Amino acid sequence: MAVGRDVAPLVNASNLWYGGDVGIEIVERTGVNLAFTDDDPRVDAVMTEQARKMDQAVLRVAETVYMAYGWDITSPVMVVGDDGIIIIDPPMSLEAGEETLAAFRRITDLPVRAIVYTHNHIDHVAAVKAFASEEQVAAGEIDIYAHETLIDGVVNWASTVGPIEGRRTSYTAAALIPKGPDGSVHDALGAEARVGTVTFIRPTMTFSSEIEVEVAGVRMHLHHVPSETDDEIVAWFPDLKVLHTAEVLQGENFPNLHTIRGTKFRDPVQWYEGVDTLRTFPADFMVPSHGRPVVGYDNIQNVLTAYRDAIQYVHDQTIRFMNRGHTPDELVELVTLPPHLADHPWLGEFYGTVKHSVRQIYVGYLGWFEGDPWALDPLPPVARASRYVDQMGGREAVLDAARAAISDGDYTWAAEILTYVIRVDRHDQDARDLKAEALRQFAYTLTNVNWRNWSLTAVAELEGEADLSSGFAFASPDVMRAFPSDVLLRMLTTRIDAEKSANINMTMGLRLQDIGEEFSLEIRRGVVEFRNSLPEHCDFVLAADRAYLDRVLVGDIHVSGEMAQAIATGTPPGQAALLDAINKGVITLEHGNVDDVTHFFSYYDDPVDAGSIDLVVR
Repeated sequence: MAVGRDVAPLVNASNLWYGGDVGIEIVERTGVNLAFTDDDPRVDAVMTEQARKMDQAVLRVAETVYMAYGWDITSPVMVVGDDGIIIIDPPMSLEAGEETLAAFRRITDLPVRAIVYTHNHIDHVAAVKAFASEEQVAAGEIDIYAHETLIDGVVNWASTVGPIEGRRTSYTAAALIPKGPDGSVHDALGAEARVGTVTFIRPTMTFSSEIEVEVAGVRMHLHHVPSETDDEIVAWFPDLKVLHTAEVLQGENFPNLHTIRGTKFRDPVQWYEGVDTLRTFPADFMVPSHGRPVVGYDNIQNVLTAYRDAIQYVHDQTIRFMNRGHTPDELVELVTLPPHLADHPWLGEFYGTVKHSVRQIYVGYLGWFEGDPWALDPLPPVARASRYVDQMGGREAVLDAARAAISDGDYTWAAEILTYVIRVDRHDQDARDLKAEALRQFAYTLTNVNWRNWSLTAVAELEGEADLSSGFAFASPDVMRAFPSDVLLRMLTTRIDAEKSANINMTMGLRLQDIGEEFSLEIRRGVVEFRNSLPEHCDFVLAADRAYLDRVLVGDIHVSGEMAQAIATGTPPGQAALLDAINKGVITLEHGNVDDVTHFFSYYDDPVDAGSIDLVVR
């Protein structure tokens, strides 16, 4: 099939799906669009056109499949069976989930029988408690399906790099600045990434490769298709000829082969081979987690072929030029999509871009070192900045050059040279304001939401206008309660103050008596070794119930008396709660004394406040 060739009518009056009109209809159109859809000179017209495709609506596909589109960046899907329903991908917040469930309840009141997490990302799991309670899941009334490695992915974004990834995601989604022409227009995957309550319930039905089940009379095949994430699964409904593609396709966008918010290496070869798996299904309807449905077998094949070809093209051409010795700065000029792919309606660079994908392919294969030895041990950042400014003729000369660059439309050059002035003195507000103006004008030229949102959030940071109290916090109590006990304890190893503990050797033992688990943490001269056992010698041993630790995580601890006084005088809340629990006998100190406990935990940093992390003013 010729990629890019329209093989069926692709324009329909609704603007809510792609392809033909047979077998799909609008059940409800609310009249709401959470994107910014006004014409405005600060927003590229192409971006506005894309926003106008995001009207909130419930769509019915193949009689019994319903998509709630436009309530969040993720569109939950409901499959109606004989005596119950299946929900695929609870969206990004409890609040958005409750609203989409209300829309579904205007169609049917059948109970939820199953939930599918297509992968571990927050926007595919966080609203689960809108559709199910822990009690229903524990009683076996509702099964939650996922790949067997999903929890590993949740642990990564919620614990290992949770604070910094939440902060960077807030920049990517413009969560710290108001919506509109100077903020988020839309979020490419959907109209709006909604900050709200993050809930989670552990999956009950996991598998490695594929599983075939029948839920409420509906035959459902779940297949592992590693692509955007390693735990990605898709759902195939053979009797309905409906394929739910999860995020193997990221809506009508060139895929985020790398996400600038930060992620582990995404293997492009694995990804396009995952799309090839989708091409094997004889689907008449394709329902993605993000973006609009596609109707018609030929249209589906056209989209899938173009999508996989774009990924392979960027990967292969990047490797081709890498092998000629080109660096990332050169590669981004050499590797561009050919017209038949660049102009395909499902490959607009609203979310991923070829340029930042090329850079991650280089780093994924070769690492950060480009081959010039000066980069192995450069001067420290502030010293380098000072020398750059001196070489450019001093602060005033740099500011004059930046003003001229902004006037000429060289916005990123202006921002780059001003970075050195700000690095010398991060409180230089004239330089900060000028860099803010350069990035503001740069943002107005962009159609990629990640680049645009990040640039405008940087403007707010530089000008001191960012609302640092908002944004994403990934490590919610529900998520942390689902962690295995060893994961919770391992989180402490990356919070050790290496300087304070440089000459310390101490070991803590912990027995979780209600679940029969034992662990230890040994501080050994700036390193914390974790063990799934109790060694012969411990400086102190605590005995507690995991159930009590879960209460601490969800804030179900009454703060009063000595505990409140300790917090007020500077004792970290977690340490104050621990000492209070020991005093009350909720936690038993089996060996050692309270001074040992206080001493041990004094060597750890307090949890990071993501609001304190500056990403642009450094």
